[in-house]
Amino acid sequence: MNTKASETDLQQKIHLLEESLRSKEAEINSLTEKVKVYNDAAKISQEGFWTYDVTQKEGFLSTSWKELLGYSDNDIHSSDFWVWESLLHPDDREKVIEHFNSCILSKNTEYVSEFRLRHKNLGYIWISSKGAILRDKESKASTITGVHKKVNIDKEVESKLIADTKRFSNLYDNSLFAIFRSILATGEIIFTNSKFWELFDISSKETVSTRDFYKNQEDREDIVKELLEKGFIEKREVEIVTAKGENRWVSFAATYSPETDIIEAIVIDIHDTKLSLVELQKVNFELDNFIYHASHDLRSPLRSILGLLNILGKESSPKGRETVIEMIEGSIKRLDDLVMDLLSMSRNSRTSIDKVDINFLTEINNSVNNFYHELEAKKNLQIKYSIRHANRFKSDLTRLRIILNNLISNAIKYRSYEREMSTIFIGVEVNEDNAVFKIEDNGLGIPADKQEAIFDMFYRASEQSEGSGLGLYIVKNVLEKIGGKIQVQSEENVGTTFTVTVKNFYAEEQ
Repeated sequence: MNTKASETDLQQKIHLLEESLRSKEAEINSLTEKVKVYNDAAKISQEGFWTYDVTQKEGFLSTSWKELLGYSDNDIHSSDFWVWESLLHPDDREKVIEHFNSCILSKNTEYVSEFRLRHKNLGYIWISSKGAILRDKESKASTITGVHKKVNIDKEVESKLIADTKRFSNLYDNSLFAIFRSILATGEIIFTNSKFWELFDISSKETVSTRDFYKNQEDREDIVKELLEKGFIEKREVEIVTAKGENRWVSFAATYSPETDIIEAIVIDIHDTKLSLVELQKVNFELDNFIYHASHDLRSPLRSILGLLNILGKESSPKGRETVIEMIEGSIKRLDDLVMDLLSMSRNSRTSIDKVDINFLTEINNSVNNFYHELEAKKNLQIKYSIRHANRFKSDLTRLRIILNNLISNAIKYRSYEREMSTIFIGVEVNEDNAVFKIEDNGLGIPADKQEAIFDMFYRASEQSEGSGLGLYIVKNVLEKIGGKIQVQSEENVGTTFTVTVKNFYAEEQ
């Protein structure tokens, strides 16, 4: 009997609990519907609801509050109340936060304020904020509930602004130039077109700041200063760093709005043009340098010949005349050597690469014999070879001869006559990709402070040099033409080693 009574009692309690749950569910549905209606109404009236629990230091932002500023629920979490502080205009932040806190500490029951918040797409917009402050028996603030509303502007102006925004948005996206909008104070980017991400090699999902772009931060400081002073900047060339770490030259132009602290900027990629200009300036400099030195070096032996001819006309003794004639021949040879060097430079710049099979042993022997026939050259001189030539090698024969002739002649010409024995070692190793050859001597050597300049036009590293100063300059340019490079190691009064790497074109033709 007692068991049945207990079961009946339990069923009644379950029934009452189910009724209570249904009632609560109905209340929740009703509340949810009211919240939806409120959100819809708030959206139409451009209002955003917010509440802040002063005791718990927690708050809530409604969906309509986020949408008022162009954000979605995914952009801002509803419980992230203090996000509104980070969206405040820098000029408003301090006074607005101070006013908010003072209202909490006072006995006011109403909070009213106007300030600028950063819209996701439109920059800063003016907001009117009103709230009711609930207080306990001791007049301490417990909860503040309020709304944010965009300050009304003329509807016609607003419609035009929306239309202009859409139109310019299309222009931005299809522009050939990178366009972005950012906060000047922080560098935070709030809008870009697709060209921007392409130019800077950045994923559009990444958070970026203009502070990350500049290779030299001094450039950014100068640009910020000029924008604050003038309100705009035009055609400023700066070097930037892409997300992949590559340096690029760009032309930068921007306007600045003090009211919103926003800059709108256009960035044009001028990297290739800048490099071409730098190269052109280099060519112009070298051309000026070439004309000056070439004219001087051409006139010098000519003046010498004219002077010697004058002496020859006055010289009566056969031996004296023979000596003068030998001196004239020496001047003519120097002039001829200079002309040949100039011709080598000309041919290298305007002729294509003629790829033929090359035998290094034959070419090195020929080159050595060109300068080894004189008795003075043979005196106390030993030349050793080591040639490993298992692979076929193809390159431009004329250019390769220029390289070998210049380097071998220098090794012979600038050896140390104070040594009992001068030695020159020529080593060659050929593989499928390239040929590496070294020309090593124990000659005069090159002073450390002159080694960087030895490949410059008309540069003479030694006072003993009687050449044009073009030899190593020609070697370097010839190597660049056929895909090669040259390195030098030298110590004064010890010796010099030139290491040359030349591309093997054989594999390309198979």
